[in-house]
Amino acid sequence: MKTLVLAALLATSLTAWSQPAPEGPAMPPLDAAARTQAARELARQLRDRYIFPERVKDLEPQLQAAAADATDAPSLAEKLSAVLAETTHDKHLRVDVMPEMPGRAKAEAAEMAESFRYGNYGVTRVERLRGNIGLLELRQFAPVRQAGPVIAAAMTLLANTDALIIDLRRNGGGDPETVALLASYLFDKPTRLIDIRWRAGNRLEQHWTSAKVAGPRYGQRRPVYVLTEHETFSAAEDFSYGMKARHRATVIGETTAGGAHPGDGFRISPELMVFIPTGRSVDFVDGGNWEGKGVTPDHAVPAAEAFTLAQRMALEQLLPAEKHPMKKGGLERALKALDAPAKP
Repeated sequence: MKTLVLAALLATSLTAWSQPAPEGPAMPPLDAAARTQAARELARQLRDRYIFPERVKDLEPQLQAAAADATDAPSLAEKLSAVLAETTHDKHLRVDVMPEMPGRAKAEAAEMAESFRYGNYGVTRVERLRGNIGLLELRQFAPVRQAGPVIAAAMTLLANTDALIIDLRRNGGGDPETVALLASYLFDKPTRLIDIRWRAGNRLEQHWTSAKVAGPRYGQRRPVYVLTEHETFSAAEDFSYGMKARHRATVIGETTAGGAHPGDGFRISPELMVFIPTGRSVDFVDGGNWEGKGVTPDHAVPAAEAFTLAQRMALEQLLPAEKHPMKKGGLERALKALDAPAKP
Protein backbone atom coordinates (compact mmCIF):
# COMPACT_ATOMS: atom_id res chain seq x y z
CA MET A 1 0.00 0.00 0.00
CA LYS A 2 2.85 2.40 0.76
CA THR A 3 4.10 2.01 -2.83
CA LEU A 4 0.75 3.32 -4.05
CA VAL A 5 0.96 6.26 -1.67
CA LEU A 6 4.45 7.21 -2.82
CA ALA A 7 3.47 6.97 -6.48
CA ALA A 8 0.50 9.20 -5.84
CA LEU A 9 2.72 11.73 -4.11
CA LEU A 10 4.93 12.01 -7.16
CA ALA A 11 1.90 12.61 -9.37
CA THR A 12 0.11 15.25 -7.31
CA SER A 13 1.66 18.53 -6.25
CA LEU A 14 0.11 19.02 -2.82
CA THR A 15 0.44 15.66 -1.07
CA ALA A 16 2.75 14.89 1.84
CA TRP A 17 5.45 12.27 2.19
CA SER A 18 4.40 11.79 5.76
CA GLN A 19 5.41 8.22 6.61
CA PRO A 20 8.52 6.09 6.22
CA ALA A 21 8.74 3.29 3.69
CA PRO A 22 7.23 -0.03 4.77
CA GLU A 23 9.31 -2.81 6.19
CA GLY A 24 10.44 -5.39 3.66
CA PRO A 25 13.47 -7.43 2.66
CA ALA A 26 16.72 -6.00 4.00
CA MET A 27 18.45 -3.75 1.50
CA PRO A 28 22.16 -4.15 0.75
CA PRO A 29 24.56 -1.74 2.44
CA LEU A 30 25.61 1.44 0.64
CA ASP A 31 29.32 2.18 0.46
CA ALA A 32 30.73 5.52 1.53
CA ALA A 33 31.06 6.77 -2.06
CA ALA A 34 27.38 6.11 -2.78
CA ARG A 35 26.27 7.82 0.41
CA THR A 36 28.48 10.82 -0.26
CA GLN A 37 27.20 11.14 -3.82
CA ALA A 38 23.55 10.95 -2.69
CA ALA A 39 24.10 13.71 -0.12
CA ARG A 40 25.93 15.84 -2.70
CA GLU A 41 23.13 15.39 -5.26
CA LEU A 42 20.48 16.18 -2.66
CA ALA A 43 22.29 19.41 -1.77
CA ARG A 44 22.50 20.36 -5.46
CA GLN A 45 18.82 19.63 -6.11
CA LEU A 46 17.85 21.71 -3.09
CA ARG A 47 19.98 24.66 -4.19
CA ASP A 48 18.54 24.50 -7.70
CA ARG A 49 14.90 23.82 -6.92
CA TYR A 50 13.79 24.51 -3.33
CA ILE A 51 11.39 27.44 -2.98
CA PHE A 52 13.54 28.94 -0.21
CA PRO A 53 17.15 28.54 -1.49
CA GLU A 54 18.58 30.65 1.33
CA ARG A 55 17.56 27.96 3.83
CA VAL A 56 19.58 25.23 2.13
CA LYS A 57 22.53 26.98 0.46
CA ASP A 58 24.99 25.87 3.17
CA LEU A 59 23.34 22.56 4.06
CA GLU A 60 25.70 20.10 2.35
CA PRO A 61 28.09 19.61 5.30
CA GLN A 62 25.19 18.58 7.54
CA LEU A 63 23.86 16.23 4.87
CA GLN A 64 27.29 14.68 4.42
CA ALA A 65 27.67 14.18 8.16
CA ALA A 66 24.27 12.45 8.30
CA ALA A 67 25.15 10.28 5.30
CA ALA A 68 28.36 9.13 6.97
CA ASP A 69 26.33 7.59 9.81
CA ALA A 70 23.98 5.65 7.49
CA THR A 71 24.39 2.06 6.43
CA ASP A 72 21.77 1.33 3.77
CA ALA A 73 19.13 3.19 1.74
CA PRO A 74 16.40 3.26 4.43
CA SER A 75 18.73 4.59 7.11
CA LEU A 76 20.19 7.13 4.67
CA ALA A 77 16.70 8.35 3.76
CA GLU A 78 15.78 8.64 7.42
CA LYS A 79 18.91 10.56 8.39
CA LEU A 80 18.76 12.94 5.42
CA SER A 81 15.08 13.59 6.08
CA ALA A 82 15.85 14.35 9.72
CA VAL A 83 18.37 17.02 8.68
CA LEU A 84 15.85 18.56 6.29
CA ALA A 85 13.12 18.61 8.92
CA GLU A 86 15.38 20.14 11.56
CA THR A 87 16.78 22.88 9.33
CA THR A 88 13.77 23.84 7.17
CA HIS A 89 10.74 22.73 9.24
CA ASP A 90 9.07 22.07 5.87
CA LYS A 91 6.53 19.28 6.17
CA HIS A 92 6.61 18.43 2.46
CA LEU A 93 10.39 18.09 2.18
CA ARG A 94 11.43 14.46 2.59
CA VAL A 95 13.72 11.74 1.22
CA ASP A 96 12.26 8.27 0.65
CA VAL A 97 13.37 4.91 -0.67
CA MET A 98 12.23 4.32 -4.24
CA PRO A 99 14.67 2.09 -6.14
CA GLU A 100 15.16 2.78 -9.82
CA MET A 101 13.86 -0.15 -11.87
CA PRO A 102 13.21 -0.73 -15.59
CA GLY A 103 9.51 -0.22 -16.30
CA ARG A 104 8.84 1.01 -12.78
CA ALA A 105 7.24 4.28 -13.85
CA LYS A 106 4.69 2.54 -16.07
CA ALA A 107 3.86 -0.04 -13.41
CA GLU A 108 3.50 2.60 -10.71
CA ALA A 109 1.26 4.74 -12.93
CA ALA A 110 -1.07 1.79 -13.44
CA GLU A 111 -0.96 0.96 -9.74
CA MET A 112 -1.67 4.56 -8.82
CA ALA A 113 -4.60 4.77 -11.24
CA GLU A 114 -6.11 1.66 -9.68
CA SER A 115 -5.56 3.08 -6.20
CA PHE A 116 -7.43 6.25 -7.11
CA ARG A 117 -10.26 4.24 -8.68
CA TYR A 118 -10.51 1.92 -5.68
CA GLY A 119 -10.75 4.96 -3.41
CA ASN A 120 -13.54 6.39 -5.60
CA TYR A 121 -11.28 9.37 -6.37
CA GLY A 122 -11.51 10.56 -2.79
CA VAL A 123 -15.30 10.64 -2.44
CA THR A 124 -16.00 8.14 0.33
CA ARG A 125 -19.39 9.27 1.65
CA VAL A 126 -22.30 11.27 0.25
CA GLU A 127 -25.40 11.46 2.43
CA ARG A 128 -28.51 13.47 3.18
CA LEU A 129 -28.72 13.80 6.97
CA ARG A 130 -31.75 14.57 9.12
CA GLY A 131 -32.95 18.15 8.71
CA ASN A 132 -31.94 18.11 5.03
CA ILE A 133 -28.24 18.61 5.78
CA GLY A 134 -25.84 17.34 3.13
CA LEU A 135 -22.62 15.48 3.88
CA LEU A 136 -19.63 15.05 1.57
CA GLU A 137 -16.64 13.14 2.94
CA LEU A 138 -13.39 13.44 0.96
CA ARG A 139 -10.29 11.39 1.80
CA GLN A 140 -8.13 12.97 -0.91
CA PHE A 141 -8.22 15.50 -3.74
CA ALA A 142 -7.55 13.03 -6.54
CA PRO A 143 -6.38 14.26 -9.98
CA VAL A 144 -9.02 16.58 -11.37
CA ARG A 145 -9.54 14.76 -14.65
CA GLN A 146 -10.63 11.57 -12.89
CA ALA A 147 -12.16 13.13 -9.79
CA GLY A 148 -14.26 15.69 -11.66
CA PRO A 149 -17.13 13.38 -12.75
CA VAL A 150 -17.34 11.79 -9.28
CA ILE A 151 -17.45 15.17 -7.53
CA ALA A 152 -20.08 16.35 -10.03
CA ALA A 153 -22.21 13.30 -9.24
CA ALA A 154 -21.83 13.89 -5.50
CA MET A 155 -22.74 17.56 -5.75
CA THR A 156 -25.78 16.67 -7.87
CA LEU A 157 -27.01 14.36 -5.10
CA LEU A 158 -26.46 17.13 -2.55
CA ALA A 159 -27.91 19.95 -4.65
CA ASN A 160 -31.25 20.11 -2.83
CA THR A 161 -29.96 20.15 0.72
CA ASP A 162 -30.24 23.31 2.84
CA ALA A 163 -26.72 23.19 4.32
CA LEU A 164 -23.58 21.22 3.57
CA ILE A 165 -20.88 19.56 5.71
CA ILE A 166 -17.59 18.77 3.95
CA ASP A 167 -15.55 16.31 6.02
CA LEU A 168 -11.78 16.61 5.46
CA ARG A 169 -10.70 15.07 8.75
CA ARG A 170 -8.86 12.19 7.07
CA ASN A 171 -7.79 14.04 3.94
CA GLY A 172 -4.05 14.09 3.24
CA GLY A 173 -4.07 16.35 0.19
CA GLY A 174 -3.79 16.00 -3.56
CA ASP A 175 -4.39 18.13 -6.63
CA PRO A 176 -4.92 21.91 -6.24
CA GLU A 177 -6.96 21.88 -9.45
CA THR A 178 -9.45 19.59 -7.72
CA VAL A 179 -9.55 22.03 -4.81
CA ALA A 180 -10.59 24.75 -7.26
CA LEU A 181 -13.14 22.44 -8.88
CA LEU A 182 -14.92 21.65 -5.60
CA ALA A 183 -14.81 25.30 -4.56
CA SER A 184 -16.42 26.22 -7.88
CA TYR A 185 -19.67 24.59 -6.78
CA LEU A 186 -19.82 26.84 -3.71
CA PHE A 187 -19.56 30.27 -5.34
CA ASP A 188 -21.99 32.04 -7.68
CA LYS A 189 -19.33 33.75 -9.78
CA PRO A 190 -15.61 33.29 -10.52
CA THR A 191 -13.69 33.85 -7.29
CA ARG A 192 -9.93 33.97 -6.80
CA LEU A 193 -8.70 31.34 -4.38
CA ILE A 194 -5.17 30.56 -3.11
CA ASP A 195 -2.36 31.22 -5.59
CA ILE A 196 0.95 29.38 -5.98
CA ARG A 197 4.25 31.22 -6.33
CA TRP A 198 6.76 29.00 -8.16
CA ARG A 199 10.50 29.48 -7.77
CA ALA A 200 11.18 28.91 -11.48
CA GLY A 201 10.83 32.31 -13.08
CA ASN A 202 9.24 33.67 -9.90
CA ARG A 203 5.96 32.77 -11.61
CA LEU A 204 2.62 33.39 -9.91
CA GLU A 205 -0.06 30.85 -10.77
CA GLN A 206 -3.53 32.17 -9.96
CA HIS A 207 -6.30 29.77 -8.98
CA TRP A 208 -9.91 30.74 -9.67
CA THR A 209 -13.24 29.01 -9.38
CA SER A 210 -14.79 28.08 -12.72
CA ALA A 211 -17.54 30.04 -14.39
CA LYS A 212 -19.24 26.75 -15.28
CA VAL A 213 -19.56 23.43 -13.48
CA ALA A 214 -20.94 20.04 -14.44
CA GLY A 215 -24.40 19.68 -12.95
CA PRO A 216 -26.10 22.10 -10.56
CA ARG A 217 -24.12 24.72 -8.67
CA TYR A 218 -24.62 24.71 -4.89
CA GLY A 219 -24.12 28.46 -4.74
CA GLN A 220 -22.96 30.67 -1.92
CA ARG A 221 -26.16 31.45 -0.03
CA ARG A 222 -26.50 28.16 1.83
CA PRO A 223 -24.25 27.49 4.85
CA VAL A 224 -21.20 25.25 4.48
CA TYR A 225 -19.14 23.67 7.27
CA VAL A 226 -15.66 22.15 6.79
CA LEU A 227 -14.39 19.56 9.29
CA THR A 228 -10.66 19.29 10.04
CA GLU A 229 -8.24 17.41 12.26
CA HIS A 230 -4.54 17.74 13.08
CA GLU A 231 -3.62 15.43 10.18
CA THR A 232 -5.66 17.30 7.57
CA PHE A 233 -2.86 18.24 5.19
CA SER A 234 -1.72 20.10 2.10
CA ALA A 235 -4.47 20.44 -0.55
CA ALA A 236 -7.10 19.79 2.13
CA GLU A 237 -5.61 22.72 4.04
CA ASP A 238 -5.66 24.75 0.83
CA PHE A 239 -9.43 24.18 0.59
CA SER A 240 -10.03 24.89 4.29
CA TYR A 241 -7.89 28.04 4.27
CA GLY A 242 -9.52 29.35 1.11
CA MET A 243 -13.08 28.73 2.29
CA LYS A 244 -12.36 30.38 5.62
CA ALA A 245 -10.50 33.36 4.14
CA ARG A 246 -13.29 33.97 1.60
CA HIS A 247 -15.90 33.72 4.38
CA ARG A 248 -17.61 30.92 2.49
CA ALA A 249 -17.45 28.18 5.12
CA THR A 250 -17.20 27.70 8.86
CA VAL A 251 -14.23 25.51 9.80
CA ILE A 252 -14.82 23.15 12.73
CA GLY A 253 -12.42 20.75 14.43
CA GLU A 254 -8.68 20.84 15.03
CA THR A 255 -5.85 23.01 13.71
CA THR A 256 -4.48 21.33 10.59
CA ALA A 257 -1.00 19.93 9.98
CA GLY A 258 0.61 22.96 8.32
CA GLY A 259 1.97 22.03 4.87
CA ALA A 260 1.63 24.74 2.20
CA HIS A 261 4.53 24.12 -0.20
CA PRO A 262 3.75 22.25 -3.45
CA GLY A 263 6.49 20.54 -5.39
CA ASP A 264 7.60 17.37 -7.14
CA GLY A 265 9.78 14.30 -6.75
CA PHE A 266 13.41 14.17 -7.94
CA ARG A 267 15.93 11.34 -7.98
CA ILE A 268 19.12 11.74 -5.95
CA SER A 269 20.47 8.18 -6.28
CA PRO A 270 19.46 4.82 -7.79
CA GLU A 271 17.78 4.04 -4.45
CA LEU A 272 16.39 7.40 -3.27
CA MET A 273 13.96 10.11 -4.30
CA VAL A 274 13.34 13.48 -2.66
CA PHE A 275 10.13 15.49 -2.70
CA ILE A 276 11.17 19.13 -3.02
CA PRO A 277 8.72 22.01 -2.63
CA THR A 278 9.31 24.18 -5.67
CA GLY A 279 6.55 26.65 -4.86
CA ARG A 280 4.54 28.08 -2.01
CA SER A 281 0.84 28.71 -1.60
CA VAL A 282 -0.07 32.34 -1.02
CA ASP A 283 -3.31 34.20 -0.37
CA PHE A 284 -3.37 37.24 -2.63
CA VAL A 285 -5.41 39.16 -0.02
CA ASP A 286 -2.94 39.09 2.87
CA GLY A 287 0.10 37.32 1.40
CA GLY A 288 -0.11 34.56 4.01
CA ASN A 289 -0.55 30.80 4.08
CA TRP A 290 -0.73 27.97 6.61
CA GLU A 291 2.83 26.59 6.43
CA GLY A 292 4.08 25.46 9.83
CA LYS A 293 1.04 26.71 11.71
CA GLY A 294 -1.93 25.03 10.06
CA VAL A 295 -5.42 26.33 9.46
CA THR A 296 -7.02 27.44 12.72
CA PRO A 297 -10.69 26.41 12.93
CA ASP A 298 -13.45 28.91 13.62
CA HIS A 299 -14.70 26.51 16.30
CA ALA A 300 -11.97 24.42 17.92
CA VAL A 301 -13.14 21.02 19.19
CA PRO A 302 -11.62 17.52 19.17
CA ALA A 303 -11.95 15.97 15.72
CA ALA A 304 -14.31 13.30 17.03
CA GLU A 305 -16.79 16.01 18.09
CA ALA A 306 -16.63 18.12 14.92
CA PHE A 307 -19.32 16.28 12.98
CA THR A 308 -21.98 16.57 15.68
CA LEU A 309 -21.16 20.23 16.29
CA ALA A 310 -21.45 20.98 12.57
CA GLN A 311 -24.85 19.30 12.45
CA ARG A 312 -26.02 21.27 15.45
CA MET A 313 -24.77 24.57 14.09
CA ALA A 314 -26.41 23.95 10.72
CA LEU A 315 -29.75 23.05 12.26
CA GLU A 316 -29.67 26.01 14.64
CA GLN A 317 -28.84 28.35 11.78
CA LEU A 318 -31.67 27.06 9.59
CA LEU A 319 -34.39 26.79 12.23
CA PRO A 320 -35.12 30.49 13.01
CA ALA A 321 -35.75 31.35 9.35
CA GLU A 322 -37.85 28.29 8.51
CA LYS A 323 -41.58 29.09 8.14
CA HIS A 324 -42.86 25.87 6.59
CA PRO A 325 -44.44 23.78 9.41
CA MET A 326 -43.33 20.42 8.05
CA LYS A 327 -39.73 21.52 7.45
CA LYS A 328 -39.58 23.36 10.78
CA GLY A 329 -40.73 20.22 12.55
CA GLY A 330 -38.06 18.22 10.76
CA LEU A 331 -35.37 20.59 11.96
CA GLU A 332 -36.65 20.45 15.53
CA ARG A 333 -36.74 16.65 15.51
CA ALA A 334 -33.21 16.50 14.08
CA LEU A 335 -31.96 18.77 16.87
CA LYS A 336 -33.74 16.68 19.48
CA ALA A 337 -32.16 13.52 18.04
CA LEU A 338 -28.70 15.02 18.57
CA ASP A 339 -29.49 15.44 22.26
CA ALA A 340 -30.88 11.91 22.67
CA PRO A 341 -28.59 9.50 24.57
CA ALA A 342 -26.79 7.00 22.39
CA LYS A 343 -28.33 3.55 22.26
CA PRO A 344 -26.25 0.77 23.85
